[in-house]
Amino acid sequence: MRVGIDIGGTGTRFVIFDEGSLTVLDRRAVQTPAVFVEETPASFLAGHIRSLTGTRSITSIGIGASGPVDASGIIQNPDTLGSFTGAPIVSDLGNAFGVAVHIDNDAVCAAIAEQRIGAAVNASSLLHITLGTGIGACLLVNGSPVRGGDGFHPEMGHISVRTPDTSCYCGRETCWEQAASRQALQRTAARILRKDPSQHGLIAELARRAEANDTVAQEVFDEYGVAVAEGLGTLLAVHRPEHVVLGGSASEHFGLFSRSLTQSLAALGPWIHYRTLASTTLDDFGGAIGAAFLKPNSTATQH
Repeated sequence: MRVGIDIGGTGTRFVIFDEGSLTVLDRRAVQTPAVFVEETPASFLAGHIRSLTGTRSITSIGIGASGPVDASGIIQNPDTLGSFTGAPIVSDLGNAFGVAVHIDNDAVCAAIAEQRIGAAVNASSLLHITLGTGIGACLLVNGSPVRGGDGFHPEMGHISVRTPDTSCYCGRETCWEQAASRQALQRTAARILRKDPSQHGLIAELARRAEANDTVAQEVFDEYGVAVAEGLGTLLAVHRPEHVVLGGSASEHFGLFSRSLTQSLAALGPWIHYRTLASTTLDDFGGAIGAAFLKPNSTATQH
């Protein structure tokens, strides 16, 4: 059995995965700690692993983390994952459990899950976009992620778009992540519904209104589709993949913004390429499942 962990800016998800039957045996989601006081990042993860696995033995631990993750396997993300930044979680978990521990960017893990058991099984060329707290993206070619020259995973969510929005921590005033992440949709939903942006369920409430033919609500999702297309169009021009899969919690409402998204992409003509565009067939645990598939050729491994 393999353990898969997805450490996101908002939540951390764990799965116990049986690679033989390709099934999730158990799962858990918890809030990602903003700070650690009485425990370390590794002890936090280890505690949940032990309580989830019980007496079952594990063969490996895979971790997907909101990047950047450097070539030595250390998370370097003080902006959205500060509590884990700089912590030696790979070596600490390897010592605690005596098994191989692998870590990679969470976008890579999500893409692997879709290519193995999700919406693009066995795809030779897959671009996966995660629309979550931020925007993650990964290009898989023949099952392997395309890396940067420095060994880091490309931060494709931080490309410049024309859609004006909140300035980003990356330094851009018009950043795709700020324009088209789930957080961006959350901010808009809060404004339309006249509620606090920190409230849960705002996007779902707005989606219900759109499905009930509320014109204002539907316009929000139409505009969101355009915002997603702004960055995606650039990636499709550069990478020209065969398949595109959208994941992350915002993709749950794909049906409400797919029309404006595909219309915006169609306007780009032959300058871009993709054959299929689909929403994930996995739930929020897809990234954790993908982490369970990680092998020793991932960003970092500790035995």
